[in-house]
Amino acid sequence: MLILAGCALAWLTVAAPAGPLGDGWKLVFNDEFDGDDAALDAKWHSQNGPSGHILCSRWRENAVLGDDLLRLLARREQRGGQDWTAASLWTRQEFCYGYFECRYRYAAATGTNNSFWIMTTGKPAQRFEIDINEGQVPNELNLNLHNHSGTHWARGGRWYYGRGPTGEAQEDAGFNFPLPQPLTTTAVRLVSDDTDAVRIMELRAFAPSAEGYPSVFPNPAEAQPPGANLALGAVATASSVLDPRYPASKANDGALGTASRWVSAVDGPHWLQLTFPQPVALGCLQLISGWQDGTAWRSIVQDFRLEYLDGTAWKPIPGASRAALQPNAPEAQPDLAHSFHNYALEWNPQELIYYFDGQEIRRTPNDICHGPAAVWLSLAIIRWAGPVTDAIDGTSMDVDYVKVWQREQP
Repeated sequence: MLILAGCALAWLTVAAPAGPLGDGWKLVFNDEFDGDDAALDAKWHSQNGPSGHILCSRWRENAVLGDDLLRLLARREQRGGQDWTAASLWTRQEFCYGYFECRYRYAAATGTNNSFWIMTTGKPAQRFEIDINEGQVPNELNLNLHNHSGTHWARGGRWYYGRGPTGEAQEDAGFNFPLPQPLTTTAVRLVSDDTDAVRIMELRAFAPSAEGYPSVFPNPAEAQPPGANLALGAVATASSVLDPRYPASKANDGALGTASRWVSAVDGPHWLQLTFPQPVALGCLQLISGWQDGTAWRSIVQDFRLEYLDGTAWKPIPGASRAALQPNAPEAQPDLAHSFHNYALEWNPQELIYYFDGQEIRRTPNDICHGPAAVWLSLAIIRWAGPVTDAIDGTSMDVDYVKVWQREQP
């Protein structure tokens, strides 16, 4: 996956000019959502039913007009066999090539996927999907191309408006907890309430040492303080396993790498336990979470605490939790749920060119997109967009307009 940094783009405080650059374009579709329900239904189809690949069913009733906006509402309600509802619409008119633009504002909650995209309908010979933006708060854009004919493949990029989030670099995946006071125990465990699968590459334990402890990611060129990893002799057990390739024992085998990690099932709560063959004195615990994708790290655990067995009861290890960490003060960064922005794509026979507020942020060859397709607006609730909580209930993806231009014929 291509990771693109948005730091070079100044944060805009005024609305960017709409429409494609240059002459020779004709506006062929325009919906500013200033009409009534009949006008909306005349231009858009709507999903009415469950969605097996996400956490919400989607319904026409969740697409609401008001104040010259289309609001795709997320609701905490059981319908269609799912616990959440949202909305997904696609144009009755189809297009092939052009400049596609939408001005919208993200739903103000993690766990939401705020999408403006193009996809074929029916069963044409070549089926494809162009994600102009699958947006996730606070400032993430996902710009993807999918082939849905034959063997599926995808090519995508991620771009951040302003500063990228934590959890992308190696140092964000490693956690180091020197204990304020040594403790003796026969078992330790990691407990997490994350709403997605938990991935732990290594859980380590060290005896108390006056000389310090090894780095979470040791540099082979530098001498490391002495100290045996006591976890290597422990028995690892877990609440669940998502895939037999990633059992609990992978989390204390001393190996680093994408294939050497424990992955829990999606549904929690989640725990990973190390049981020592005899009581041990502990001075430091370390863990590495997530998995490495090139130079970036993915799926780093967001909520966890470390506990130790005190006789027959589990007790928290002081300071050993995500909540206890004191992160560096973040720079101010924009939140795309707080303001409207323009998301656009030029689709031509040779390339797909992506724009944010009128400035190019990505381009990729057009391998497969050479037939008519509809424009889609969708709000989804998904685990990989962050914690899914009751804060989602009542939020909405708010759309100001959708416009399509095509090249004028000579």
